[in-house]
Amino acid sequence: SRVPGLSQKVIISPEWLVRQIGKLIHPSEVEVKSQPRRLRKILKEEGILHESLSKIVWENCREVSPEELMDLLRFFLLAFPMWETSHDSKKFFVPLLLPRKSLHDFGSDSSSYIQSSTSLHIIFNT
Repeated sequence: SRVPGLSQKVIISPEWLVRQIGKLIHPSEVEVKSQPRRLRKILKEEGILHESLSKIVWENCREVSPEELMDLLRFFLLAFPMWETSHDSKKFFVPLLLPRKSLHDFGSDSSSYIQSSTSLHIIFNT
């Protein structure tokens, strides 16, 4: 494995990995209720994932630790570490989770149109 920290692990099912990432992107209602509302809102609106939220999202994952899943997200360029400004938990920017914007969201001034991220496609070679 070229992912730091995962040299002794083998992910046999790519679907399993996609489900784990899905818990972060599209959590079930039960999962959302167990998560701090403020951190979930920041993730949904700003695309910023606090390490403490990732640990809650993946706390029942026994095969791979939350830190190892974050390593995978960073390896696939899905999450980027943010500069630390305080002693809070680590933060990661996850562009895929930014809200999508359309031209109508910016009014009639098309010069302020911003492209947003689109669907995620991960291809696994075997």
